[in-house]
Amino acid sequence: MEQQFCQSCGMPLTDENRGTNANGSSSEDYCVYCYKKGEFTQDFTMSQMIEFCLQFLDQWAVQTECKLSPVQAKEQMLQHFPYLKRWKEKDERTLTEKATHLLAQCENVTIASIDADGYPRPVQMSKIHAKSFNEVWMATSVGSMKVNDFKANNKAGLCYDHYGDGVALRGTVEIITDDTIRKDIWQDWFVHHFPDGPSDPNYVLLHFMGTEATFWINGEFSHSNI
Repeated sequence: MEQQFCQSCGMPLTDENRGTNANGSSSEDYCVYCYKKGEFTQDFTMSQMIEFCLQFLDQWAVQTECKLSPVQAKEQMLQHFPYLKRWKEKDERTLTEKATHLLAQCENVTIASIDADGYPRPVQMSKIHAKSFNEVWMATSVGSMKVNDFKANNKAGLCYDHYGDGVALRGTVEIITDDTIRKDIWQDWFVHHFPDGPSDPNYVLLHFMGTEATFWINGEFSHSNI
């Protein structure tokens, strides 16, 4: 019998590792790691799936006795994956729609301010709230270096990525101290940093608005003004 492969990740299919359809039957096309109860377990683009699979290269090498470097393995997947059932169908979403979905997958972003000496100061922060692909809110302390930087110069860069797909933005930051907005965006875990709750005077929001974007999503590159 001809060997079958998962039509999402390329894993050899066996009776033990097949995924399940919505009715509970075994999938003819997908493995259990990619497909359960009629739905894909990871909402990935093809390039994200490749980056995800590369994590298990050592395990795959033991099982198959075939040792490939990460570069060699990625090259093979880039050649093979476009012919798998899941990736044959063209993703008709626009690049900005893909970027919006990508941002929704990210818990953290990296934002860069400009310090007093003119150097960028990048720092990773939790994404508290987002709109579209280019508007992000973050929480911080009123006396932080970031806030001081943005008070002097509101220009900023922000980027986010997930399993190889990424977006880099340039724009501006607004420091928000409005009580209504602070209360609306407040999350319970903030209390560990701001014990007085939404009205804590040390609690402020950074509102980033991107005006220029560079996209790298599923092998597609684009740079544009927003």
